[in-house]
Amino acid sequence: PAALGKHDDIDCRVVMPLYRSVTPNVRNKMTYLKDITVEVGWRKQYCGIYTIQVGKVTYYLLDNPYYFMRDGMYGFYDDCERFVFFSRAVLEILPALDWKPDIIHCNDWQTALVPIYLKDDGVREERLRTVRTVLTIHNIEYQGRYNPYILGDLFGLDSGWAKDGTLLMDGDVNLLKGAILCADAVTAVSPTYANELKMAYFAHRLEGIISKCEYKLSGVLNGIDMKLYDPETDPRIAVNFSPRDMTG
Repeated sequence: PAALGKHDDIDCRVVMPLYRSVTPNVRNKMTYLKDITVEVGWRKQYCGIYTIQVGKVTYYLLDNPYYFMRDGMYGFYDDCERFVFFSRAVLEILPALDWKPDIIHCNDWQTALVPIYLKDDGVREERLRTVRTVLTIHNIEYQGRYNPYILGDLFGLDSGWAKDGTLLMDGDVNLLKGAILCADAVTAVSPTYANELKMAYFAHRLEGIISKCEYKLSGVLNGIDMKLYDPETDPRIAVNFSPRDMTG
């Protein structure tokens, strides 16, 4: 986002959960926008929208204490419900923001429902039909696999999404599989990893789906912030160093 923000013709915005680990320093600078209600199956859940500007990038932090005010981000028994809520909220906040992105970039299974919901909602809402999606796979081992019975109860999706094979794999709902099929483009975190995903050893049963979608797959090497992580000036490491001075 910071790199994209350097381009004047790109309006880059980030949506993320308001986790407990968001520091007080950041919270004190956030601006409250409004509350909306997000439907998670039959549940109607509160979602508070907060925003903060960092450089040229606008961040939206979505508040729901029940889902996100916890120690840690992943690894809870109800992770599926938590990220169904988040994926649903990503699209539900757009009318509240009076803004529509050209492209939504999703990462891993936690946001895999976004491309799926866009396809499903686009049948009824014309404003969403022109939004494109990019899915980045960081680690294909984590796929968001769950019992199919939750399809209607939690996802709010028709059983056809499973019956036609889009979401069903090895008897489970597989969110990453569905996102790979529904996204307009799929990227991996390096060209090497993109090639490895076509091999059974690395793909954890998804090599067939990856090969089917090879036409929209590419590898983009992970980048880092060269200024933030410069060891010559980084105040968070024990000893500063550079190629010219390796003392310590």
